[in-house]
Amino acid sequence: MIWHIAKKDFLLNIISARFMVGCALCLLIIPFTILTNIEDYKNQVRLYEIDRTTAETRLKETKVYSGLRPVIVRPPNPLTIFCNGINGNVGNKVKINFGDIPALTEGKASLRDNPFLNSFFSIDFINILSILISLLALIFSYDLFTREREEGTMKLSLSKGISRTQFLLGKISGVLLTLLPILILCYLLSILIIVLSKGISIGGENWINLLLIFGFSIIFMLLFVLMGAFISSRTKHSSTSIVVNLLCWIWFIFLVPNLATFISESYVRVQLYDNVEYAVKELNQEYNNIFHNEIGPEIDKELNMTNRSWWNMNGGYDGYMETSGTAKEVMEYERRLKAQGEPLRIDYADKKWAIVKDHMDGFSRQNRLQNILLCLSPSGLFEMVSAALCRSNEKAFLDFMEDVREYRETLIRHFELNMWFESYRYITAQPVDQFVSYEEQRAIAQSGNIPDCWSNNNNPVLDLEGVPMFDYKTEGVLSSLNQVLIKMILLLVVCILLSFLILWSFNQYDVR
Repeated sequence: MIWHIAKKDFLLNIISARFMVGCALCLLIIPFTILTNIEDYKNQVRLYEIDRTTAETRLKETKVYSGLRPVIVRPPNPLTIFCNGINGNVGNKVKINFGDIPALTEGKASLRDNPFLNSFFSIDFINILSILISLLALIFSYDLFTREREEGTMKLSLSKGISRTQFLLGKISGVLLTLLPILILCYLLSILIIVLSKGISIGGENWINLLLIFGFSIIFMLLFVLMGAFISSRTKHSSTSIVVNLLCWIWFIFLVPNLATFISESYVRVQLYDNVEYAVKELNQEYNNIFHNEIGPEIDKELNMTNRSWWNMNGGYDGYMETSGTAKEVMEYERRLKAQGEPLRIDYADKKWAIVKDHMDGFSRQNRLQNILLCLSPSGLFEMVSAALCRSNEKAFLDFMEDVREYRETLIRHFELNMWFESYRYITAQPVDQFVSYEEQRAIAQSGNIPDCWSNNNNPVLDLEGVPMFDYKTEGVLSSLNQVLIKMILLLVVCILLSFLILWSFNQYDVR
């Protein structure tokens, strides 16, 4: 009997105007959304290739250890076509500096704004799907009982010996049978467009994640069907039911996610970045004062330096210095200055990180509160689960940044073990046996017969064999599933509770 009721409702629904409109909306909006995100992903890939090639070229052209500061470029993930998460809020590359511990990637993000707070309802597949499917679920279920009551068919069906439980299960099954083809159509259409697009490859584990997202989509759709059915069982007229359903839809889909962001930013205060910037600037000034006014003069005194000049010298941020043709006395001064100054620079980086980390912890507290509040919204749960499975959530980003910081520590230890801070190669690629004294430098300069090694461009690049390189890691399916399992169970429990509420409510429903 349940099947007969479900089949009847399914056949009636698929020839109805609302089914046609639902399919039309999916056929119009989903391809547009996917095509837009595919183009955005391809732009990310192009940018990644440019940045990666530039970073690798500069690394291979490095001639002194003070310039050995790798740039790590994060590769784009094809699953962001389905759920962009926080990827639109953060950059894609980070430079390893010894004077600073990286907190965020370079790009769109700024420490002035919290990049970990999700921006809901941007144009991506999951956001659009949550709006469409939830709306369609309510449209097909808002009059599940009120229409039957108004037409008198419910009273007739129940009078023929059909139990209320059977009638209830049949009606809900009919709606699910109606919506499931639309949901499958959305996914198949999206996958077909992606497969036919050139330059996009989705690996094996990504397909498993997509399958998990599809399974969760069914639970998400079921929740809104049950919500519509419950409201229909508590009202006598379809007009009342649709108004209440639409209000609930607006509340859960639009208001709760945005209120979660607003409350988290208002309740958990994060100090202004101006204060962080000022504290970091003070530490930089303190380091520069020690470096230039204490370490430098002390070495000057030890070496009895009267003057310093450089024949050819390039300098820059984070202690970068590359010189050649400079007198060996000045070379020794610079070597000793770096040997003492660079470890101090690393120590001050730790001090600055303590300040920046406190600021970042404020972001994390805001994000945790937002995630807790989002559990009150089915669309918020759906977004969080999808972002985790697509590896576009804040955890995936923070794990990446933690790997970057660990790599920085590994690189520093490599420098220390090989005593590169104390070596001449930290500041010059000119062979040590070709260093000359002040007098010899003056004589060569006057003769005009300048050796090739006096030009930085003519000196050899570093041998990078043995230098640790960054290894980009991605989470496996089990790791992603562990993140979302509780949220999936939570939504399933809500569905079960709603089922019992509907059963209780419908047993009391006045069919007259």
